[in-house]
Amino acid sequence: MNFVMNLYLYALLTKTLKRTVTRIRVWTGSALGAVCCTLLPVMPGIPVFIKRFAGPMAVSMAVTAGIFRMKHVSSVVKAAGYLYVYAFVFGGMMKFLFLNIPFLHRAQGSIWYILGAGMLGYQVTAWWLAQLKKRKEPVICRVRICGCGNGIWLKALIDTGNSLREPVSGKPVSVVDADIFGRLNGVRLPEKLKVIPYRSIGRENGMMEGYEVPEIIIDSGEGLLRQQKAVVGISRTKVSADGRYQMILHPDLCGKASGERTDVPAEGQER
Repeated sequence: MNFVMNLYLYALLTKTLKRTVTRIRVWTGSALGAVCCTLLPVMPGIPVFIKRFAGPMAVSMAVTAGIFRMKHVSSVVKAAGYLYVYAFVFGGMMKFLFLNIPFLHRAQGSIWYILGAGMLGYQVTAWWLAQLKKRKEPVICRVRICGCGNGIWLKALIDTGNSLREPVSGKPVSVVDADIFGRLNGVRLPEKLKVIPYRSIGRENGMMEGYEVPEIIIDSGEGLLRQQKAVVGISRTKVSADGRYQMILHPDLCGKASGERTDVPAEGQER
């Protein structure tokens, strides 16, 4: 019973405080608090005041601080205050329902299992919906375009719908903002020029200016993927209207890079 109540109370507290907390910490903290509050009344040699009041309050504050990783006493006291208000309302509501609804009065023992199953179902559903949302969200990563003697780190959208390829070599083509490409040294050379045909809304047959750059480095999150002599198309308009990214990365570059992995350098560090 205490465990199920704690799950609901900490779920409400999470919404109230608007803090990010993992489900594992909530479930572990709820279980630990329930065990401590169950064992405290039967422990010998402890004054009644501590068993009934000070002890449970200290347990609640300690568990709350652990779940939400609070370091300031004022924050813990405030959160514990919310928790006790919720506990008072929740307990009063359950007592009213048990006394006035015959079915619930007869099923007092099993109702907590139902509530626990409901919370478990809610958590599983919330996790599943979060995974679906992640799949629908655009994947943005860090990419470094290397010129002759310099390079630029930028944010790139991995676009699975990007099928651009350089017609002669068949190499995948990524697209970058023109102002970003203009910061690279020694890459706008006639012998490196590529003419890339493309189609877009309102333009059936377009031609994009592109160049072969010495290297593209993709931060995969686990290391760096390198693509030597990559082809980059130049967009005369912003590839992202809101500025979230400055490059559209061809998906094949993430799976067909040279395979060399190194540690990720610090932001702005030259390699």
